[in-house]
Amino acid sequence: MESVAELINNKDENYTLRIHKNLQNCKIALTANDSSHAQAQAEDICRSLDATSFNLSYGHCKFTPLSELYKDLSSNNFNHKKCSPWLGKFSNNVPCIYIFKQRYYVRSLILKYLDIPREDVFARPSCNCKSCINPYHFAYEIGKNTKLGSGDWNLVLAFLGQGTGVDQIAGAFKIHRSTIYRKLKNERILAGAQNHS
Repeated sequence: MESVAELINNKDENYTLRIHKNLQNCKIALTANDSSHAQAQAEDICRSLDATSFNLSYGHCKFTPLSELYKDLSSNNFNHKKCSPWLGKFSNNVPCIYIFKQRYYVRSLILKYLDIPREDVFARPSCNCKSCINPYHFAYEIGKNTKLGSGDWNLVLAFLGQGTGVDQIAGAFKIHRSTIYRKLKNERILAGAQNHS
């Protein structure tokens, strides 16, 4: 005999969500009770990825860790007592996903999906499991989630100005050299935007 939850799950419909951002697109598999539920999920997913538009259609699409994450979020498949370890990729020992040629941290995606975030709020697991993405286990912290504070960054710029190598600076601050290159790239983009405004 099937439970009520199993009967409801058997009525789920399969959808393919095509998301567009920066002239790129990707497909995400969705399961939903009906088209209204699918539409609501699509809007939440697009908000979490800062997507510009989407198309939703009936049909099957390959399930990925990201699809599973959004399915669990839409159905609230999380338990207060159990950790939910991320089965996808990691960067700096933090669960992440690569999409639109960009890295997204999974806990930040969850905050945006749930429409919780502010610019200065980020989540860390309150349990001892570094891979846990269970929203019930999130401890919210205020402050920029960065490895380099503004004072540290000024020191990095000073060392670079004196000709110190990036590898040596990264070793001194105990960060990866890509962190320095990424921050330099972002500052050049911001500087370019200010010059053209």
